[in-house]
Amino acid sequence: MKLKMTDTLLTFVAAAVALAGVMVMLCLGGSPAFAEANDVTFPPVGDLVHYTTVERGVTTEHMLTSQTALDALKAGTSVPVGTHVVLVDYQSGKLFRYLVSQKMGEGIDDWQYQWFWPDRKVKTDENAAQCYSCHRSRQDQSFMFTHSDALGFDGT
Repeated sequence: MKLKMTDTLLTFVAAAVALAGVMVMLCLGGSPAFAEANDVTFPPVGDLVHYTTVERGVTTEHMLTSQTALDALKAGTSVPVGTHVVLVDYQSGKLFRYLVSQKMGEGIDDWQYQWFWPDRKVKTDENAAQCYSCHRSRQDQSFMFTHSDALGFDGT
């Protein structure tokens, strides 16, 4: 009986702490799981260069950026402010979504991310902050997991 009451009390305390955390986050204007619109713009993807494709199972990701960005990467310089890097996400051969990263300022860390639906509306059920958190591990490679592909791209 004592063990059962202890388990119930621990469960109650854990639930209360989790609820309090969510409430604080919401009161501060945050969101525990969903993205909000930010300053990332949807680029003219037809003007971008398709520099590599990554395939994993039913997922195919086409990676695009500008020729100016590719030239800067190859020269070992920072990409210009406003640069877009786009992941075009196909699932089982069907366009599913776009992940757009955009260089927002002169600093090395000045990148923002946003998910978009195929109709180019913001995909609010994705947490774009997680994108930045993960890509931060590639800070020395312009936040790109496909940095070496961009460097090796020869235009074909």
